[in-house]
Amino acid sequence: MKNFHWIVAMLGGSIFTCAAQGTPAGAVEPISEPALRPTSAAALVDARLPRYRPEPIAFPREASYVTSAGEISIIGYNDMLGILTAINTLFVGAHPEFRFSLVLKGTRTAPAALAQGRSAFAPMGAEFSDAELTAYESVAGSKPTAIRVAHDSLEPRALSAPLALYVHHDNPIGKLSIDQAARAFTARTSDDQITRWGQLGLTGEWAQRPIHLCGLHAATALGIFMQKHKLGGHPYAVGFSGFPQSAEAVKCVGTDPLALGFAALNRATPEVKILAVSDHPADPSSRGSREDIISGSYPLDRHLYIFVRRSPGRPLDAFVREYLRLVLSYEGQQAIASGTLGYLPLNAEELAEERSKLD
Repeated sequence: MKNFHWIVAMLGGSIFTCAAQGTPAGAVEPISEPALRPTSAAALVDARLPRYRPEPIAFPREASYVTSAGEISIIGYNDMLGILTAINTLFVGAHPEFRFSLVLKGTRTAPAALAQGRSAFAPMGAEFSDAELTAYESVAGSKPTAIRVAHDSLEPRALSAPLALYVHHDNPIGKLSIDQAARAFTARTSDDQITRWGQLGLTGEWAQRPIHLCGLHAATALGIFMQKHKLGGHPYAVGFSGFPQSAEAVKCVGTDPLALGFAALNRATPEVKILAVSDHPADPSSRGSREDIISGSYPLDRHLYIFVRRSPGRPLDAFVREYLRLVLSYEGQQAIASGTLGYLPLNAEELAEERSKLD
């Protein structure tokens, strides 16, 4: 495993290789402590996370996801290229007979490839849509299993970020609860609907001013996430302006002093203000620091996923299980957090929950 240790040590410098020569076939040894040169995000990886201990695994030559060139095919999210390259490098260091083919053209390319067995698993930046889930089940006969592998990023270059609630920078409000946001953004009875800033605690000239709603269109991944997970599944309120991109939603807020909007947290501009958010009005609030996101205390957090194909009552594919054991380890989370796009590691509780899905 000498060369594997060299690979682990060099990952902190963004040096990736799939070569691991000189390891006897079938040899499996424990991985030593990584010598990653931590970035600020990598330094946030919990030292208590389990270390990766490789288990013997045969190359799945007859699997439908193995290419004619003898490589494991992985099809999915383009923003996970750096993460998967780093994990693949570590995996080859422990299992040198493996090679990989990455075809990463976008999250929406992953579900069909997984259902048809053309990809070992589905790396995705969002959950399956209802239509994708229906199509998947019609082919695979069961639902896919979702595995969270990282928190989304705060880096502007990243394509996946937590959500945020935005107001114009001149608006005096400083925080909002998810309960309050749901009553503003969705269609409710007249007694329950929030339509004016005074209902959110503002006084004086702001009290009677109407709230203008902006956000991601209901058909977008972020619009679906917000509606499904944070707004109780209710339809968006009459007058809600939905946009295809976060930058457009933020611009809507930045040009309207009466606007309340939601968009990706990494798309803020000087014209807007990010609100501190809590689940309920009396709860502690957060504006989405890295520490709050990793700890799970930021209510609008989102994740990167690997979806896997698993038949009811059957064990997980042996290669996929071993690969995810690496992803969901201290070394795997260090590799993720050391990436240039700033995706954040899981905390110990999240990681234990995801690892339990492997058995």
